[in-house]
Amino acid sequence: MNVEKITRPSILKCRDYVPGKPVEEVRRELGLTDIIKMASNENPLGTSPKALTAIIEEMSSSCNRYPESLCVELRQRLAKLHKVNEAQIFIDNGLDGVITMLGLTFISPEDEVVFGDVTFPAYGNITRKMGGVCVEVPLSKDNRLDLDGFAKAITSRTKMICVCNPNNPTGTIITAEELDKLLAAVPEDVLLIMDEAYFEFADDPGFPDSLIYLPKYKNMVVLRTFSKIMGLAALRIGYAIADESLIRVMLKAREPFPVNRAAQAGALASLDDHEFAEKTLKVNLSGRKQLTEGLSELGLTVYPSQTNFVYGELNGQDSQKIFEAMLHDGVIIRPQKARGRLDALRISIGTQEENATTIASLKKALENCK
Repeated sequence: MNVEKITRPSILKCRDYVPGKPVEEVRRELGLTDIIKMASNENPLGTSPKALTAIIEEMSSSCNRYPESLCVELRQRLAKLHKVNEAQIFIDNGLDGVITMLGLTFISPEDEVVFGDVTFPAYGNITRKMGGVCVEVPLSKDNRLDLDGFAKAITSRTKMICVCNPNNPTGTIITAEELDKLLAAVPEDVLLIMDEAYFEFADDPGFPDSLIYLPKYKNMVVLRTFSKIMGLAALRIGYAIADESLIRVMLKAREPFPVNRAAQAGALASLDDHEFAEKTLKVNLSGRKQLTEGLSELGLTVYPSQTNFVYGELNGQDSQKIFEAMLHDGVIIRPQKARGRLDALRISIGTQEENATTIASLKKALENCK
């Protein structure tokens, strides 16, 4: 059988997704037991205790039952939190699921989707799957999304613009002033996706509150997640906030039960766990400073991060070799070869001890890989 002959051509054009290397894989390959993962921007404090309690109770009592399809109670809570209507909330299997539904609902073959050339890969993945055209705008010299470039890239075929703010993997932001300028250039029939998976960690006064734009701009979609701040990455639950008309058609494309019971219960309970969220932000802020200073002292070019990770450039050294060397110390980081940056790496912010161990391992790797 010729698999390529029977496969949709747009699928053959898709790139393989390269995730952060799992701890389990390193254990199998290297026989290590003491491993820290600094590759996937997970919460180093674990999971919201209130969420864990709710998850256990839910699965103990109702594991045999299908989940509520529309996540009614969670939608109601999120609507109240964000001061929008319940009908403006769309919940799915992580932000990857939400982005997939945006593609299935709105991207037709040959539609153009604009995004940064170094950003979250899900935008390009779903565009290619749907037979759309990726329009990748180079980042600015300071590794920020070039919104002027985004505006210039708009054509009559543009269907969607994806702005990852703060941007993954660079950790940099676009400002409210820059967003205002882009909004003025975006036609009303072009969707503007504001992916704010890391918005809780942004403390720059210039960072825009995208939700205030929703009443005026019916073509804006704001994305949020429980994976980072609340430590629910394993359960996969993310959501979109947008105009009711957009949500209504997205609901037609979704699967019947995309969000499992554990995810719904955990997410709902986590909304009341302010103590855990505050502790996470405190640890992240000090850790961001620790990693930024540590990497800078080792000679890396480090860009100002507004996230729970730090992005650094090795100024010519191969990040893949550094990654492999650090694996033998039981430290997993994220080289950026898959995103076209051969000398760049992304390191998640961990606890003070994890950060110190990572910096020491990186120093050793840099010396051994010269």
